[in-house]
Amino acid sequence: MSRLTSFAIIGSGYIGSFIISGFLAQASPPSTLIVLSRNPESKNFPPEVKVVKVDDYDDVDAVARILSTYKIDAVVSTVGYGAIGLQRQMANAAKKAEVRLFVPSEFGSPTDGAPNIYPPFQERDEVAGNLEYINSIGLPCARFYTGGFIGRALFSVTGVRVNGKINIIGKGQSPVSFTLEEDIGGFVAYVLTSLSISSLSNTIFRLEGDRASLQDIANWYGKEVAYVEAIPGAHSETLSMFSRVFESGAGSTGWSFKLGREGEGPDAAGSANRLWQGHQWKRIRDVVTKL
Repeated sequence: MSRLTSFAIIGSGYIGSFIISGFLAQASPPSTLIVLSRNPESKNFPPEVKVVKVDDYDDVDAVARILSTYKIDAVVSTVGYGAIGLQRQMANAAKKAEVRLFVPSEFGSPTDGAPNIYPPFQERDEVAGNLEYINSIGLPCARFYTGGFIGRALFSVTGVRVNGKINIIGKGQSPVSFTLEEDIGGFVAYVLTSLSISSLSNTIFRLEGDRASLQDIANWYGKEVAYVEAIPGAHSETLSMFSRVFESGAGSTGWSFKLGREGEGPDAAGSANRLWQGHQWKRIRDVVTKL
């Protein structure tokens, strides 16, 4: 078979829930959709989804047995930053189970070639990118760059809920890619169930629902700008890193760390949008009425 029909989701947190919904909304949903979870009782899932408990992701043989039992074609990892290191074991289990495609947890700004000043980005890239770990074990992968989540990034990275201002490190004039979570989940599910395995293998999909600088966002919503050294509030260190990423230009899904600039053609921001023919991508002001 040239197309994928059975999927395992690893990590059922924020973006994972949108991808699950995207799969179930397809005209031809997957024949098998399972979620691997350490705490299967912690969240309710639709009846079409089978939740399988995993005691230890480091146990490659045990995870591989689960994937083999359900005859999984593709593994989609949606784990958060704290669990990125586990993806090597997940990839090893997928390879052992003869899974046909591995989707590492990206779902944000580009990470390929990321410098060490952005440790979480570099860690993601070490699994799927420059070091080509997944390819080195002979496991095809697909990466999805989405930019910031419209439903979350505008509030967190700007710190607007802390002091009512758009907090900016730098000038805030660099364009940033943003995509609505529902569009991300729908796109991922659509291409994974519609495209051939050859079209998916070792491909980067660059999405962009909207494009705006932090200054644009401040102007749109009539917010005062505060120029700061760090984004205020909880998780300041991580959010400040993202703000610096935005300032550098690397918040665009077309950014190339290797070139130090935007890519062109198939490497441009939003170049993958055309694959979802007929879809109307939501823009920031379609969704966020006020900050």
